[in-house]
Amino acid sequence: MGYCKLILLCQIIALHDSSHKLAFLHELLTGLSFTPHGATPILCNNNAARHLAEDHIGHPNIKHIHIKFHYICELVEEGTVSLTHMHFADNTTDILTKPLAHGDFQHLRHYLGI
Repeated sequence: MGYCKLILLCQIIALHDSSHKLAFLHELLTGLSFTPHGATPILCNNNAARHLAEDHIGHPNIKHIHIKFHYICELVEEGTVSLTHMHFADNTTDILTKPLAHGDFQHLRHYLGI
């Protein structure tokens, strides 16, 4: 499996995991009479994963992605979730997972309120 396909698979797995947690929270809030209005955005910095989740029909090269990870597609179609592009420069998780240049570190540190 190539590097790009591996990254795509990782992003789809992360979206799948996030979508299950989001669906649980929707059910919990609905049970507490705080029904969410509209789709809840999930931020995703991988355009390929976002496009695949929004429209998985007509992509012949996705056989390597297990069918259970298509749950996110169902949530997008239902309108429960909307996938929003996040620019890589604003991804606050990078401060915890990657070595950053001083300027990038200062920029992301601001988002964390530190």
